[in-house]
Amino acid sequence: MIFIVDWRYFRDWVVVFLFKGLLDLVWGSAVVSLHLLKYPVRLLPKYYETSILFELWVFPVLCIWYNQVTRERGIVPIILYAVLFSAGVTAIEYPIERYTGLLRYIDWNWFTTFYTLIITFLISRGFIAFYRWGCDYFGRNGRNH
Repeated sequence: MIFIVDWRYFRDWVVVFLFKGLLDLVWGSAVVSLHLLKYPVRLLPKYYETSILFELWVFPVLCIWYNQVTRERGIVPIILYAVLFSAGVTAIEYPIERYTGLLRYIDWNWFTTFYTLIITFLISRGFIAFYRWGCDYFGRNGRNH
């Protein structure tokens, strides 16, 4: 990831990373607490019932990449890339659930993963667009006063 991230937008990527980490931790904790899925093998099992590796590192980093790819694109590519990124993650997650003990679907399935990932990619894209707008708007207006 170090070599494919456009570091000119470092401020944006830090915001995306932190926003996604928070969103994923809250959402993932709710999903596990509602017994929709379970992570039998996880880091720091005394403290977290979720996969903190995925929710606080892997998914936020993928979200940085997604936001970088869609940075200068219109709504159709933004949605298309959200679908493609979600399909890629789902294609990896499903065999992990099926053939390993790292993840267990309880009242969940691959399609639920797929569409919730699409939603969260789009939420992150909306958030960073709002953040950029706010920085531009308030930065410009703040200099005038």
